Amino acid sequence: MQHSRLLSGGTALLRSLVPGLCAGFLLAGGAGPAARAEGVLPQTQVQYRVYAHGFKVMDIQASYRLSETQYGVAAHIKTGGFFGLFMKTNLQTSAQGHFNGQAVEPSAYDSVGWSRGRNRHVSLTYRDQMPEVTTLDPAETDRESVPDADKKGAIDTLAVLMDLLHQVRTTQSCDGKAKVFDGMRLSTLSMHSGGLQRIPSGGPLEWGDDALRCDFVAQQTEGFKFNSENSKLRKPQPGRAWFEKVGDAGFVAVRVEIDHPKMGRITIILDGPPQQTT
Repeated sequence: MQHSRLLSGGTALLRSLVPGLCAGFLLAGGAGPAARAEGVLPQTQVQYRVYAHGFKVMDIQASYRLSETQYGVAAHIKTGGFFGLFMKTNLQTSAQGHFNGQAVEPSAYDSVGWSRGRNRHVSLTYRDQMPEVTTLDPAETDRESVPDADKKGAIDTLAVLMDLLHQVRTTQSCDGKAKVFDGMRLSTLSMHSGGLQRIPSGGPLEWGDDALRCDFVAQQTEGFKFNSENSKLRKPQPGRAWFEKVGDAGFVAVRVEIDHPKMGRITIILDGPPQQTT
């Protein structure tokens, strides 16, 4: 039971914040309309391992196409290792959008698969900087709703993290703030550059030199479950990510650390060099 509660907290965090940083499975035909529209761009494929308390808890595979003007990304998140014996998670997520200068403007987000004991499906579309929930199955009636006025200007998790990678590639910095809405929860995310530094030990030989460190703080502000006034998940969740140029793939996230109020340190590590296809 203790392992189930532990992984449940981590799964919620990964669903609401992390997937875009670690992007997912290569889907047939690319990662959605934005990716197909930019067929001349190489498609980058990456894999990550996720650890909590020293145990491997998840595998994340991703593919994305990213240019100065558009992005398309798809991710597959699956429990693995010892924790996979206690709780099953198997999610496919995808998103598309474009950039207006340095501003990200998402067009669609979708997450479907098994999580928290059943099949779930969340889809978002955007109009005039407003996310609209087009699918939420099952409806979560035990959770407070997020008013439309508060959702204005919010973007999905994959858009946030593609925007971060876009900023790192174009400006070699990672400063800014965002509102994040995943269809149920509203969070804030603030980021600032931590400069160049050596990546903490444990990286593979293909990288490990000086990398751009990005410090961030995420905090859920709305969309809590009822009777959760004392939940630790209301606390800020600080973290840090390291981006390094790896071969022809350019800047990629090679390591991410998140200080979770229930699970402690979560570490996400790039597993093998990125692969590129046309």
